Amino acid sequence: MVATRCKEVFFGIFMEAMETILYAAFTVILALGGSIVGTIAGGIKGQTTEAGFLDGAGKGAVTGAIAAIELLNFRAIDDPLTKALMSSLLNGKIFMEWICPAVAQAYHLHMNTAETSSQREVSSNIYENKGVTGMAQSVILKLPFQKFKSNKKLMYMTSCSICFQDFEDEELIRILPKCGHIFHLQCIDKWLIQQGSCPICRTHVSSYHIHDL
Repeated sequence: MVATRCKEVFFGIFMEAMETILYAAFTVILALGGSIVGTIAGGIKGQTTEAGFLDGAGKGAVTGAIAAIELLNFRAIDDPLTKALMSSLLNGKIFMEWICPAVAQAYHLHMNTAETSSQREVSSNIYENKGVTGMAQSVILKLPFQKFKSNKKLMYMTSCSICFQDFEDEELIRILPKCGHIFHLQCIDKWLIQQGSCPICRTHVSSYHIHDL
């Protein structure tokens, strides 16, 4: 009887010890999982705020671990905070109200940053293009010009391709180097200030061509 009683006592102690060990192991695993999830979510949230990634990840890890442990504390199930926490976790409220907005905010931040960079690049290209294609007035004045003669149709052109008006006798026209296209002097001068290329063939009018004339 005594031996049987001792076996029962030792078995009971062993089972309680195993239960405690398993409970502790499960708690550690759950806390670790909550910490990992909290680290990711906190890092994302911190990245989108002034807190920063590391600060957000650290706070998220602690919060996730505490939340996971609280789930096992069934003795405190009557506590309003615990009930609210469990209810939020079970119905996905925490995920929808905290993690999802953080991910969405991070996505929008990334897209806005990319869009801003793209806009800056486009603006930079526009200004660069203006600087390259536009011509100085002093350079434009060096381009050849002459009076139009109706009996000498230069390149079979009888009208200006900018204003679509016919050339009149004795009217000043400017001849672009290399391509040889002709336009009203005032029309092409205004054009070249903004675009340093021929309006018809888009051949660039460079100072090199001017010096070669």
